[in-house]
Amino acid sequence: MSPPSTHNRKGTCHLIHQYRSPLNAPVHTRAAVIFLLCVCTLLSVTDAFVIGKNLVRHESVVNTGDAFILRAEEKDTASNFPSIPQVVEYEGRILAPHEDFRCGFVSLIGAPNMGKSTLLNAILKETLCSATNRPQTTRHSILGVLTSDEQKCQLCFHDTPGVIDDPAYKLQEGMMEAVQGAFRDSDVILVITDMFSTPIPDDELFHKLNLSNKKKIVVINKVDLADKVSADPKQSPQFHMSRDNDAEPQYRRTVTVEDAVSNWRGLVPDAVAIIPMTASNGGDNAGVDALRTLLLGGEDVPKAFRALGRPIPGMFQEGVKFINDDAARELIPCGPPLYDPETLTDRTERFFASEIIRATLFTKLGKELPYCCEVRIEQFREPRPEDKKQIVRINATICVERDSQKGIVVGKGGVKIKEVGVEARQELENFLQGKVHLDLNVKVEKNWRRDEKKLKEYGYLKN
Repeated sequence: MSPPSTHNRKGTCHLIHQYRSPLNAPVHTRAAVIFLLCVCTLLSVTDAFVIGKNLVRHESVVNTGDAFILRAEEKDTASNFPSIPQVVEYEGRILAPHEDFRCGFVSLIGAPNMGKSTLLNAILKETLCSATNRPQTTRHSILGVLTSDEQKCQLCFHDTPGVIDDPAYKLQEGMMEAVQGAFRDSDVILVITDMFSTPIPDDELFHKLNLSNKKKIVVINKVDLADKVSADPKQSPQFHMSRDNDAEPQYRRTVTVEDAVSNWRGLVPDAVAIIPMTASNGGDNAGVDALRTLLLGGEDVPKAFRALGRPIPGMFQEGVKFINDDAARELIPCGPPLYDPETLTDRTERFFASEIIRATLFTKLGKELPYCCEVRIEQFREPRPEDKKQIVRINATICVERDSQKGIVVGKGGVKIKEVGVEARQELENFLQGKVHLDLNVKVEKNWRRDEKKLKEYGYLKN
């Protein structure tokens, strides 16, 4: 079970907070203020008392009978609310656990087949997400956690499905709900594109991105394709037409890294950085390492960017020559870690088993058929210590929408399903680091992609 969603806490005294209480006496109200601050800031009780006393002294607590409100209006915040460090710095102060720790959510958002899952695997240096060369391999939002004790930082990544402008059926609607949820919860948004400046297909989401005050980083992936394409002067500069030409910029197709950086600097002018990379080269790729170092806040962010070579105009915001470690640490808010340092994800092995089998279907079947398939794990039995053969036994059902599709998946004489089983078993053994016995069955679930009840059962829609 995931920990509670406390990641939206950005601080205590810069908003208006309201707390219902049956206590009316000023003394009790003051005690409640101190308790609330103690919980919300995770400071010591002594620190909270000092802050609470300061708040009351500045008459910032308004008693409304059964509630009190802490007011911090922008015009007089400085006078009414001295910064927490100013209030609580005193001789002999004991730091609370994780007080200098940083923890935040980072969402990867972009068009289908931009390499989001490949990038997350590279950042984590782990094969967590199934990635193929086919669009829409990812259907769920998948959490990946990276913790650095040295930088005192925990990054909670959300790999999301590729953005679809106009979902064709309920399954795609559920996938876009996952994208919207990741967008709302994120502290930093990674916009994943490619050297051709493939845009986010949903203009409304892109508009929301530009209006948001969230930190943004643009990743220009697949720059290794630069040597395989050539500019076509006859090609139309129009890549994607917005529904509202007056509200949104028009997208321009690019064929060089320099043009892509320049183009995206115009599209997302407040992006902290625009980083070219080839995520498929793994976690040691210079661009992947620069991104990882930037998000963690060190060590030596400028050195990581120098490894990319000569700076490309537009990589950083206007007037910024490079990003130092202190500026990088401001990307992720202060807060305690939400997961154990050894945690990689909150998903189960059963979930990843189904993802691995489904990814194998993408590689073994035709262009359209994998999109009609869903994989359900009926049994996932790990070996007992007393078992002579230490084998993980997995029974899985491949659901298709029509009888004709079932025949294609099974193949003549069962040849195709055997091929899928052999390759999926090998991938499962690599993932689980042990022997696997895999039993596959194929079942018809008519129009499951449009069946709201089925989609809730499969975890694509909320109950």
